[in-house]
Amino acid sequence: MRRAATTVAIAAALLAGCGSEPEERRERSDRLVDLSKDPPLVNSLERDPESGEYLLTTNRGFFRVDPDDDRARRVRGTVEAAGKTSAIGTFLELNLDAEGELVGSGHPDQETLPQFLGLLRSDDGGLRWTVISRLGNADLHKIVFKHDRLYAWDAVLSAMVISEDGGRTFAERFTPRGLIVDFDVDPADPERLIAATEDQVFRTLDGGETWRPLALIDGARIAWPAPDALYLAEADGTVSRSTDGGDRLEPVGKVDGVPAVLDPDAEALDLALDDGTILRSGDGGATWEEEFRP
Repeated sequence: MRRAATTVAIAAALLAGCGSEPEERRERSDRLVDLSKDPPLVNSLERDPESGEYLLTTNRGFFRVDPDDDRARRVRGTVEAAGKTSAIGTFLELNLDAEGELVGSGHPDQETLPQFLGLLRSDDGGLRWTVISRLGNADLHKIVFKHDRLYAWDAVLSAMVISEDGGRTFAERFTPRGLIVDFDVDPADPERLIAATEDQVFRTLDGGETWRPLALIDGARIAWPAPDALYLAEADGTVSRSTDGGDRLEPVGKVDGVPAVLDPDAEALDLALDDGTILRSGDGGATWEEEFRP
């Protein structure tokens, strides 16, 4: 993937005018994130379309964040399986399915249940969770719903797993060597996926049967809300867009901080930094407004 000189020149002008706070004025907070721990510090970010709250999960727990009053409310959930229960939230990945219910994965906060919880579901906003499948055998680091499928990356198998029955059964597709830190699926093609390790981005055109490298990018976080709008946020804060599925990237903006999760909705892009700060862009990543700072 090459970035032409003209693209870089245009990007430099764009980056100079981005709407994030200057780095010397921004302080990282450890209120919602334990910054002394190893990554991942922030696991997931979703916006509840009904309440407008952000659903933020970090290494300190699961929080509902109200951007209107900068209030973060801790959600203290439990998971039950085989007659045993555990608190859950500290190590939790989640997403909202087509019905608006929470689906997740992760680890129990107590040792009463297996280390890997498999695929979970909650119908009460995250207070009570039940296991759908793969208890003890799967640790899903990201969950994506597109094309009437559930896609996830399983850290136990080091594989992309794809389900067409709501997560009861999965097809397994092995991924490039290394920890996959993010991925997304082309909205126009269920077989085309982009995935990133900590230093490289890959693409598959056949549902994960084969992969080829696209670019060397540090810490890429990925969002693919439209066929001609693939976004990548890099570790240095640069946000780029591709209109051709990843062959060419054009820098469009920059944020002050380390991106942890990039999440689109119908109107905008949301981005969580690694201290739990939440930013929102309504112009395709060119400028960013602070929605919440811990």
